[in-house]
Amino acid sequence: MKKFVLILLLTFAIILLIDGVSAEEYTNYQEIIFEDDDVLMLKNYSDSDYKDYYKKTKKRKMFGWRLHVVNKNEPLDFIAETKIKIFNTGTTPITYKIELETKEETKTQISASGSIKVSGSGKSKKFKGSVNANIKASISTTKTKTSKESFNFNILVDPLTYVSIITRGTGEINNGVGSYYFFWGRMKQGGWETFTVLTEYYEITKSRF
Repeated sequence: MKKFVLILLLTFAIILLIDGVSAEEYTNYQEIIFEDDDVLMLKNYSDSDYKDYYKKTKKRKMFGWRLHVVNKNEPLDFIAETKIKIFNTGTTPITYKIELETKEETKTQISASGSIKVSGSGKSKKFKGSVNANIKASISTTKTKTSKESFNFNILVDPLTYVSIITRGTGEINNGVGSYYFFWGRMKQGGWETFTVLTEYYEITKSRF
């Protein structure tokens, strides 16, 4: 099977066809690949993982949260989803005109479990309560400048072939657990995670049936 790959760098948005990424969408990405195979996302923590990680927060304090960072700034590649497929079942080539808008920015999404909750909506989401400040103090996220650019190009779809446009990108993940103490007694515990998209682009592939 012949395959042609054209990678368009930065963030491409096909106007009228592709929506922006909203918070927590990353948990439903088609694929997330870590450079270190031992890295786990929060949704994949097992009961035994939680049990082991909570032991790291057993040092008691009078008031407040004690955190354990399991994964810090772990690099990753992802495939978010297949945005569109163009099929040519005929006997002559078909040309499609595509209008794209490039956009580069840092986007951070968050997830939580147990007694750690998320509040707010959209880009204003944060971890609920004082744990938000503790998490911010324990990790750092990479920042990039925001820029935009629009342009047009044509895609030639040969007979008996199809073109797929897939959202791909790179990012980093931070996650761990936390325990809340009140008068040296553990009152709450849960998991937290931040997922930062560093680059996002569309991969265009042409394949035969």
